[in-house]
Amino acid sequence: MSWDLARCAGVLLGLAAGDALGAGYEFRTPPSAAAAMIGGGLGRWEPGEWTDDTQMAVCIAEEAATGALEPVEVAARFLAWYRSGPADVGIQTRAVLSAAHDSAEVAVRAARYFEAHPHGAAGNGSLMRTAPVALAHLGHDEALAEAAQAISALTHADPLAGEACVLWCIAIDRAVRHGNLDGIWEGLDCLAPNRRAFWADRLAEAQQGPPSRFSPNGYVVPALQAAIAAVWHTPVPKEMPCRHLQHALQAAVHIGDDTDTVAAIAGGLLGARWGASALPADWQLALHGKPGCYGHADYLASDLVRLAVLAARGGQPDSSGWPVAESLAGFYDSHWPSRPLLQPLEQDEGILLANYAGALGARADLVVSLCRTGSGLSGADGHLAVWLLDLDDPAANPNLEFVLSDLAVSISRWRDQGKTVLVHCVQAECRTPTVAAAYLAERCGMSGESALATLRGQLPRTSRDAAFASALARRWP
Repeated sequence: MSWDLARCAGVLLGLAAGDALGAGYEFRTPPSAAAAMIGGGLGRWEPGEWTDDTQMAVCIAEEAATGALEPVEVAARFLAWYRSGPADVGIQTRAVLSAAHDSAEVAVRAARYFEAHPHGAAGNGSLMRTAPVALAHLGHDEALAEAAQAISALTHADPLAGEACVLWCIAIDRAVRHGNLDGIWEGLDCLAPNRRAFWADRLAEAQQGPPSRFSPNGYVVPALQAAIAAVWHTPVPKEMPCRHLQHALQAAVHIGDDTDTVAAIAGGLLGARWGASALPADWQLALHGKPGCYGHADYLASDLVRLAVLAARGGQPDSSGWPVAESLAGFYDSHWPSRPLLQPLEQDEGILLANYAGALGARADLVVSLCRTGSGLSGADGHLAVWLLDLDDPAANPNLEFVLSDLAVSISRWRDQGKTVLVHCVQAECRTPTVAAAYLAERCGMSGESALATLRGQLPRTSRDAAFASALARRWP
């Protein structure tokens, strides 16, 4: 698992998190306090449930995960989704999909809608779902721009909508590959020369702000500007910089009007920059929603990770079979053979510490996996997959201090709720004792160093990772 793949996974997770965060406030007065995944809204969503924004993005991601991204196949997925009766559909999208008899006709109907509504066919409905297009064409601007416009035109034939999708996909590409949040300016080179000045002016307006200026935002231009302004005008914290993702999504929701869509758009870029590990544990556990085939069982956060990784890898899993293999036991046994380990933490028997072999079939209210798992485990209820690499290199886990702090607080809260929590990695030698030490330091007021020393006395093999130990010492001196 590379850090670039963590950013790829962050694209869909960030999009869905913004969507679910804004769902309960859509077209209502913005919350006076921090927004939460309260549910409700136009689709009467459950808390943590994503809306049609992510549902349509998943249709694109499901196609990209096959290793191809053909517009006509995406159109077929859109039609299947629409005909299954989603709880909410945008006005323009509904008009196009309801009139199309088959996938080949979808783009034709969109063009006719634009002809009939030349000044009313540039809604934000294609921009909200465009992020997965970037994952399928990372590093290939020409193909990315062509695909973004073609998939936008399936329902939104106004060139404005397609241009906005090109700009946003380029921004996501740059955030994934280079870690910057202003790559959208490079997207201007992917537009027709006579369109660059218009969009440069719009980007400059977003840069000037304030974010509240861009409401209402159902039209694609202010929707893009609102998302940009929320990202650019939210300061990046000096400590735990990845908290910028949460803060900027809050800012996006507080702009008001089409809150779920603006936050979903912003979330795709924020997740691309800060990665999957920047999402709080509670958000990841809460996230769920309908897949492209709307009538099937809900997808969870792990399904978004699977789609994002496959889309970025051209539809191919890695050598272990991840992220599609049902179990990685055979892979782990061949590389790191070990006997099953499952034992309670001495200071709190409601915390179970395990290696991968010991976690298989173990019973707990919540399972926290600190390594790759097979789809059979990662798709279970009460399962949190944490993106954490077992590498003694600070660059491998740039959000490490946030991850440890967030897990320590979350596990403590789950224990207060009476839940048993199983924490595991492959061998329970580095990541598992580090997270357990973070919990002890947070719960018992210990220093990170002393907590880690305590864990070394409890687990049979505990290795010292300088990057992990340093993060513990900074957070709990």
